[in-house]
Amino acid sequence: MGSNFAEMMRKEAEMKIKALKKTGEIPIKLVVLSGKGGVGKSVTTANLALAFSRLGYAGKVAVLDGDIHGPSIPIYLGIENSLLRAEGETIYPIEGPMGVKVMSISYFLSKQDLPIIWRGPLKMKFIRDMLASVDWGKAEILLIDTPPGTGDEIQSITEYVTKLSGAVVVTSPSDASINVVKRAVNFLKVKKIPLLGIIENFSYIKCPSGYEAKIMGEGGERIEKLLGGKIIARIPYDPLLSTSIQDFGNPYEEENLKGNEAAKAYLKAAEQILSQVGGKAQ
Repeated sequence: MGSNFAEMMRKEAEMKIKALKKTGEIPIKLVVLSGKGGVGKSVTTANLALAFSRLGYAGKVAVLDGDIHGPSIPIYLGIENSLLRAEGETIYPIEGPMGVKVMSISYFLSKQDLPIIWRGPLKMKFIRDMLASVDWGKAEILLIDTPPGTGDEIQSITEYVTKLSGAVVVTSPSDASINVVKRAVNFLKVKKIPLLGIIENFSYIKCPSGYEAKIMGEGGERIEKLLGGKIIARIPYDPLLSTSIQDFGNPYEEENLKGNEAAKAYLKAAEQILSQVGGKAQ
């Protein structure tokens, strides 16, 4: 039994070293988090991946779907039915619109509606093994989508990713969301992860007259003051963005969205993030 335990510990140490080495090869590593669910965090992650691609990083953006119990990145990018390829101990991610490379636990499920009934150690092991085994190719930006809160998944990411470049916090203007997301911001402070900016989703609805109806309340300066960070994008509620995201890689759809306020806001956010982490929009 002692020899088996020693072998297990050796294997775990080996996988951790591999994870740190692989992530260390990617210049920009960003974590996207929120305090609670339902604020559009995963949609934001998918849109940021596409925005970075449109700013000159096409084919160089990767996304790790770190939400074990509710993976949705493949759905938002229209690649949920793709099949993984593996050679030996190397796993190759799925390529989505604009060359975005994606890895998610959903690709390991025989049915998409199967529940993941895992506790902490299994979730942490999966994230570690994905970071150690996935070949991200020539990725220069790695976005890591996390579940709401500050549980096992985000703890694992901070342990197995070499020097995170920073974090983007997603919230809505509602009091409930703002108060809960404060915990996520405090988590970043404890872990010494730079807060690169706040993205306020469902910020307003733009009326035909041009009036901005703030149906979920005022955010803006109140959010910045409470969370101690800067809002880098205010995303309006826009059904077009939600229904079109799967077709972002289609030039016709991309052309339609060029004047879209939400799409422009994500591009602006991506530019501001790049300016803080040593990246450069092209």
